[in-house]
Amino acid sequence: MKTPNAAPLKPEKVLVNPKLAGFTSSFFPPQVLDVTDGVYVARGYNRDNPVLIDGPDGLVVIDPGESVQAAQKVKGAFIERLGNIFDKKLVKTIIYTHHHDCHIHGSSVFANPGTEVIGHENLMTTLYTDWYCQLYPSRAEGGAKMAGSLFANDPDWFAGGGLFAVQIPGDSGFIPPTQLVHDQMKTSSAGVKITTYSVPGETRDVLVVWLEDKRVLVQIANLYQAMPAITTLRGAYPRNPLDYIASIDFYRSLNPEYLVLTHGPNPVEAGQANVSKALTSYRDAIQFTHDQTVQGMNKGLTPEEIMETLKLPPHLASDPYLQEYYGQVYRNIYEIFWWYRGYFTGKCRDLFAHSPDERAQMAAELAGGIPKLASQAEKALASGKLEWAMELADDVLLLDPANAGARTTKSKAVIALAEGTMNAQVRNYLLSEYLLETKQRQVEAFGNPKLAFASIERNAVSLMPMDALMRILAVNLNASRSVDKDVVVGLVLTDTQAAGQTPRYGLHVRRGVLEVSPDTPKNAQFKIITASAVWKDLALAKVTPQDAIAKKMITLSEGSPQAFYDFMSLFY
Repeated sequence: MKTPNAAPLKPEKVLVNPKLAGFTSSFFPPQVLDVTDGVYVARGYNRDNPVLIDGPDGLVVIDPGESVQAAQKVKGAFIERLGNIFDKKLVKTIIYTHHHDCHIHGSSVFANPGTEVIGHENLMTTLYTDWYCQLYPSRAEGGAKMAGSLFANDPDWFAGGGLFAVQIPGDSGFIPPTQLVHDQMKTSSAGVKITTYSVPGETRDVLVVWLEDKRVLVQIANLYQAMPAITTLRGAYPRNPLDYIASIDFYRSLNPEYLVLTHGPNPVEAGQANVSKALTSYRDAIQFTHDQTVQGMNKGLTPEEIMETLKLPPHLASDPYLQEYYGQVYRNIYEIFWWYRGYFTGKCRDLFAHSPDERAQMAAELAGGIPKLASQAEKALASGKLEWAMELADDVLLLDPANAGARTTKSKAVIALAEGTMNAQVRNYLLSEYLLETKQRQVEAFGNPKLAFASIERNAVSLMPMDALMRILAVNLNASRSVDKDVVVGLVLTDTQAAGQTPRYGLHVRRGVLEVSPDTPKNAQFKIITASAVWKDLALAKVTPQDAIAKKMITLSEGSPQAFYDFMSLFY
């Protein structure tokens, strides 16, 4: 029998682990810091730390911020610190260190007509493979939870994101790169000699900026002021752990006098010896974790078994750059293991997959029923076994979603875990799940791919490659509605030229699968003729098929509006 829902806990304030509180407080007050002559970094104004280079003939901006609104705040801070500098000099160049959103969407605030934008040759591909892609709903939801976006405006709950303390979401001012870097590129901009190098690690499109004359290295993505997260909690394209090490070793070979980080509370490390120590310790921590994980794998150990014994040596565990505010050693063990082996640990017990409901049912049977399982969860909470309390209570709620006692137990366990952890990612994820499950926060797009895809900002949609869009369309095919269908439709895009011809596609829905082929097939039941922007809006559900017909946004050849509606109804 279902028990009544419990009123959700509503703590006015969620305590913060003292170490995390101290780390986050070091982002404040936000300020523009001097690196060396003519190089400045704006720390604490938004999720990244934009860098401004004041050259004899103009300005260079590195990583302009997470949004138009964020960049405006940063620009104002530079003006306050340096006088009306943007009226005196033009921004000649903008450089992206990589594609992550907090580094690219403020470009339009700093750009002038003719401003050169430098990015890795893989930046656009990676942006639409890793972020604005078939996984966008999952990435966006995971990113919001990891960053604490659901409660970022509540100072009694939010304790930063590990790499940042402030978020300013808003409009996208992203400008695609006009100059692409393959391996390295030497240039002179604003009277300053700049070399950009490709240094893969966290992503495949990372650039490091080297100002040789000033001995300044500007980087992010491979080294933070926190333990790296080889893969973040939001999920990410698999990352080769050895790339981090190779890239940092390249940094060391330059012997920089200044190291500038475009994330973190203390973004400037000065002095060749200090920089060398920070770089060496960071790469050693990654290699130690990597090598000892692989050693354990070779002994037949699982990630859980490796985790029991793998601890960083004291000199690394105490290093200020390696505290677990962002990544965690045990999570990196899992990521390294999965990178090389995949999910299967090599133990037969892990050969067989069980749904969460099946596991919960087994736990209830072993406990002697759902009420006794709920009692065990409560006992675990009382004895301080918070992780077990959360898991056991969650099992109860899978079987009895309205169980008031289990809901209270889980809520108390989750809040206590959030208060105890020094890891900002973990804290934010715990509190996000708590707020969503207790319906104190609701985000309609979470778990609703149609709404999530429709929410992709217009600037990103306009730049979206057609192959990325077709992948989104394919994963949005409703299997239950299409499993007995065999429909072939032609698509003609009227405004995009490819090899001198108007691109044509075949869209074949074949029993639960969408196959996209080049050119219009002869057996197409009808053709959809429209502009690429309209087709993007249709595929992303920004426009309904009915509106597209009514407003004459498309033309149908050899087909009726109803046939078009029926075809589009096969997709979410």
